[in-house]
Amino acid sequence: MTSETAFGRILSSNIRECVVAYRTSESAIPPFGTMVRIPVSRSPELEVYGLVTDIQIEEDGFLRQLASSDEVAEEVMLDAQINRNVPIVLRILFVGFQESGVLSHLLPPRPPLTLDAIYQCSASEVGKFTSFGSFGYLRHMMQVNNVPMGELFAAHFRQAARAQYALNQSGWTERAINEVIYLMRDNYADLIAILGAIGDADISMQSENEERDA
Repeated sequence: MTSETAFGRILSSNIRECVVAYRTSESAIPPFGTMVRIPVSRSPELEVYGLVTDIQIEEDGFLRQLASSDEVAEEVMLDAQINRNVPIVLRILFVGFQESGVLSHLLPPRPPLTLDAIYQCSASEVGKFTSFGSFGYLRHMMQVNNVPMGELFAAHFRQAARAQYALNQSGWTERAINEVIYLMRDNYADLIAILGAIGDADISMQSENEERDA
């Protein structure tokens, strides 16, 4: 099922990424590595796909005063964190797009516009995007700046593996890891970091447990 509830709107964008303003309770923040989609308002046939690569909790004058206090009452803290809707900024790395129903792992032909809405991808959308083509979108993740690449791959693979196992694509994780090894064969340091993070995520055991519980 497609998510119909937007969690934020675009503040700025370019052909590779965008910054999103998000205002809600902390428990509902899309996790690091989550796949999202952005329908481009001026191009109804175009949707951009991306991954959450950074989450920054912004401050305001009131929060600065609270943080410098010796003690903060629990009800005041809850009010500042939930009722006041602490400003949150997310950075989204673009990894592909869909135009007129056709998926592509290239960068989008044009970026989303300011105030365009952004949505979390459903499991079926994640499964469809990650099973399309030959893992071409991984190269965008390998070019990310100022982001722990290994952690990003691990977070994304955890989400994608769940979606693929729901589609009975039990070999997806192994194929994806083999593609990473091939693409990073000349960059041993980053390859080891990625494989180490994926190992810590324990994706294979998670998938086996999900199969037994099904």
